[in-house]
Amino acid sequence: MEIKVIEPIKNYLKEFNTPVEFNLWYAKNKDEVDKLTTHKLNKMYHIVGYRITKIKGELMLKEDKKIKDEEIKSDDLPSKIISLENEIVKIKSTVNKLIEIINSTFQGTIKDVDTE
Repeated sequence: MEIKVIEPIKNYLKEFNTPVEFNLWYAKNKDEVDKLTTHKLNKMYHIVGYRITKIKGELMLKEDKKIKDEEIKSDDLPSKIISLENEIVKIKSTVNKLIEIINSTFQGTIKDVDTE
């Protein structure tokens, strides 16, 4: 008996931009698709923003929360950059004030030592 080696699915067989597009394709390939597990279907087919699931044996599309979160994060990127730039300005200002305090403190100490 020989064990078969199964390669991982690295690329989708087909990608769909909308649930409607997937629905049209599914109507034509229903018998074939219904035989496969949702895990395998999600590896083989990609619907932007959705995952394939089965509830009580019926195939459905579920919003993909991971993709939604990533979209929110990427949409918020410009405001995050601005916020980080503002934080950097505040940090620089604070560091410069600390340097001034340290210099003024040590200047007095150094002058006292020089006069003795």
